Amino acid sequence: MLAKAGSGRGLLVFAVVVLLSPVAMADDLLLTDGRAFPGQLWLSRSGAAEGSIHRREATANPAYPRATMKLGQVTVGADGKLYFVSGLDGYVIHLLDGRNEVLSFEFDGQIRDLDSGGEEHTVYFSVVPTPQNGEPLADGKIYRRDLWLGQPSEVAVVRQADIGGGWWGTFATKEGSTYIATHERPSRLFKLTTAGPEPVFTANQYEIHGLTVTSDGAFLFTNDTGKVYRTVDFVTVEPAFVGGQHFTDVAVEPTVGASP
Repeated sequence: MLAKAGSGRGLLVFAVVVLLSPVAMADDLLLTDGRAFPGQLWLSRSGAAEGSIHRREATANPAYPRATMKLGQVTVGADGKLYFVSGLDGYVIHLLDGRNEVLSFEFDGQIRDLDSGGEEHTVYFSVVPTPQNGEPLADGKIYRRDLWLGQPSEVAVVRQADIGGGWWGTFATKEGSTYIATHERPSRLFKLTTAGPEPVFTANQYEIHGLTVTSDGAFLFTNDTGKVYRTVDFVTVEPAFVGGQHFTDVAVEPTVGASP
């Protein structure tokens, strides 16, 4: 209830609470910039300016000697574990204790994007080869790997001809469904179904580089600028964060007490 007329102090307190509440409700965001070398991981808490929380070494670890030491895409598992890829090699890295890089697994191909699918000890990842000698962009695939069971299983084949081309691996899972976004301006979005890719969110006017889903079912996306956007339908799109890097991906930081 509003303060009574004449109670200036009460009105002031009420106004301050209203103004601060959007910041207080903001997610804690993990952010990447695939251009930076060596790669870094940034964190923004409740809308505050991002700060670097992890910086890769310039030289690859002997455990993954062919790695490109950038940090392009990131995801957080349902168990709170954090994984990232450079986007240019086949190494999936787990960040242990927020400090130490541990090779989670290696795949024979260029891993472009990651998602946990909301499942514990599980990583979904996309693979799209870099075109060689002027060849057209090849078809891509999405895999699921249960880290406790071993080898990945194929989830979907994304044929460039089925979507009009331009898919470089950007995807996110939401309530068991997989959504992909092409790399163009504006990006085209599709929902993968058993009948094939289904165009969705056709009103989108943004280029999308990184895509994730929040706990309340909204999408967060980046477009290689300093902004992170939030939307549920790609019609009403609002800035969720503005920072100082060229963000290529975003993930919501695990809650306090989650597994490392």
